Amino acid sequence: MTGLESINAFLAFCMKRNPRFVHPIPQRTPYEQMLVDLDDGDPAVQTAFNWARQAQNASAETILAEWRRYAESERASIRRRVAVSHALAPPPARAALDGLRAQLDGASPGLLEFYNLHDGAGLFVDSDDGGSGLFFFPIAEMAAERDGVTERLEQPALETVEDGRLQIYGKPPWLDSAAVFGGFGYAPERLLLPTEGEYRGGVFLFNHDPLQLLRISDSFDEFLSQLCGQPIALLGGYGGASYQGASAYEFDTAG
Repeated sequence: MTGLESINAFLAFCMKRNPRFVHPIPQRTPYEQMLVDLDDGDPAVQTAFNWARQAQNASAETILAEWRRYAESERASIRRRVAVSHALAPPPARAALDGLRAQLDGASPGLLEFYNLHDGAGLFVDSDDGGSGLFFFPIAEMAAERDGVTERLEQPALETVEDGRLQIYGKPPWLDSAAVFGGFGYAPERLLLPTEGEYRGGVFLFNHDPLQLLRISDSFDEFLSQLCGQPIALLGGYGGASYQGASAYEFDTAG
């Protein structure tokens, strides 16, 4: 699939009606499980219970009532379906696009073509809070976003491969010219694309814990295809509680 074809396929994907992540309903929430374990005399839970009593200088009845309130709150907050939305920004100003073209210098025709159409996007945005999701930054914000990543990676780069994936600890030489184009709402993780060096044109994830760069795609076009086919793999790991533990991504297929 060519770059333009992958972008058109992704834009069509964003137009699907009523997109949502589906979550399984747990038999017990964490606090519900703790209450069961407390009744069963689990030593670890009893230690936590006694520590809570000492820390709050409270009676057993008070802590037990507090844990029950937490369990009720957890149960009430469970959402079987998390409705999401996609919003695509208008095209950028010509000067901004020319600047991105010069920065990429041919490293990613796909990224350039996407930004030729849209100066950023809000993808898989949780309809309830509006802040959780995957966001493509406007071109004007990319330099500041790159500065934020480079400030956190100071040590010389060390490369390793784990589970078949390239991971870089520290600051690689190509980072100062990379295009940092995406992020995850409230989370510090960022998406970036090297414009020079051995990994030019690939898509990396900046992960804040541990501090590392993880290669997730060989190209921006491949990255878009991954979002269409397996959005849970990325959003479930880095997008926040709205997506963690999701079992499926669905949308309406009827006209």
